[in-house]
Amino acid sequence: MQSLNSASKPMHARVFDLFFNENNPNGFHASVSRWTTALILLNLLAMVLETADAFELAYAAQLNAFETFSVVVFTIEYLLRWFVAPADPEFASSRYTRLRFMGSRYAIIDLLAILPFYLASLLSVDLRLLRALRLFRIFKVTATLLPAYQAFKQSTAGMTRRQQVHALMFPAGDARAGLPVMVDLFLIFWICLSTLSIVLESVDSIRSNFELHFFILDTTAFVLFTVEYVLRIYSSAENDPNRSTAARWKFGTSLSGLIDLVSILPFLLEALLTSLIDLRFLRIVRLVRLLKLGRYNKSTATLFMVIRRELPVLMASSFIMMMLVFITAAMGYLLERSAQPDKFENIPTAMYWAIITLASVGYGDITPITAGGRFLTVVLALLGIGVFAIPAAIMSSAFTDQLRAEREQALKTNQNENPSGADHEVQLMASNPEFALARYRNLLNQMREVAAVSDHALISQRLADTGQPAEREVWKHVQSHW
Repeated sequence: MQSLNSASKPMHARVFDLFFNENNPNGFHASVSRWTTALILLNLLAMVLETADAFELAYAAQLNAFETFSVVVFTIEYLLRWFVAPADPEFASSRYTRLRFMGSRYAIIDLLAILPFYLASLLSVDLRLLRALRLFRIFKVTATLLPAYQAFKQSTAGMTRRQQVHALMFPAGDARAGLPVMVDLFLIFWICLSTLSIVLESVDSIRSNFELHFFILDTTAFVLFTVEYVLRIYSSAENDPNRSTAARWKFGTSLSGLIDLVSILPFLLEALLTSLIDLRFLRIVRLVRLLKLGRYNKSTATLFMVIRRELPVLMASSFIMMMLVFITAAMGYLLERSAQPDKFENIPTAMYWAIITLASVGYGDITPITAGGRFLTVVLALLGIGVFAIPAAIMSSAFTDQLRAEREQALKTNQNENPSGADHEVQLMASNPEFALARYRNLLNQMREVAAVSDHALISQRLADTGQPAEREVWKHVQSHW
């Protein structure tokens, strides 16, 4: 029925429902918004890279290709929004819907974002100054950000400020949508960007060209992650409002809280103590920011849960592994010490050889030359295949079991909350009049069946005793017609 209704709609209404109607659960509105936002952020990154003359000269062709691709995408988006304007509730009430769209705030921003490219292509003048207009692309994000903020503000109406911050920083369940998702995506973008900058900063040729850029980016990342950490500490008190200090301490000492703290400490220590101690080595510690991504990936929590559950077995296998390492290291030391005193000078050095052999890596930097040492190496390598396979097999099996249990639990929860797909039906009736009409007619047929086979007198008596006035009126109508 829904497909028949869609086919009866004009083309612009169908395109609007498919790409831009946020109330259509079967559309691509969320995907369009997400990918458009990602492309805008990448454009801003490209603009920053262009400010380095050496980089712009080296990668001019790639930057121009990316700019062309971006303009094509933004132009298609602008034209589609112009085309579907008559179906957009924001402009549908106007007589000249498309003209009203062109005069709207977001349409003007969209036009200014692509206009410099076409002006530079059509006019034979230097329009490099107009390229600054590409900064208007950042305002395209507000097209999705403002509605999400308004929806979040409405959903958290009546909450205290701390509760609102908690809902934003620690979303759960249905709350993990709208503005909280945008905040998460923004933080993920900065985590990835700052991690990439740390890696690229280690290349001398890149650092020399982008030293100022790296400093600005690192300072911005430090400010953002510090604000995030402060907000999480502040709002974590909602986990136990009666003992807010204890709740904050619990979050601050948790693995997630410690990762957040360590990700901002190197910048702070280097800024405060650089005149006293050379702390440039701490810059590599900033890579801890990459661990912050674990907060946004459920698989990380699943992995830690599996490790906790299988910890006794893992500890037992690790104990056996360490015993084998100590024993074989001692034997290798006794067998090879006289033949290779420089390589098997003590048991700790022999332990390195034992671990490398047991793990079947075999770098070859330490190799036994005596018959006994070689025989021990063969035995150790064969044992290593089974010893290292035990914890790997345990983790693989436990991880699979946990994923299956989570899927079954999610399916059971979904069935309990929505056993007959009622929520989906309500959404369809709200967005699809044809489906609502078909549902109405189906209910009428059911009422006709009830009237045809039931005891009218008994039902009338029961409704007279306990029924609502509306129920009695409907039943009288059913009796009189069927």
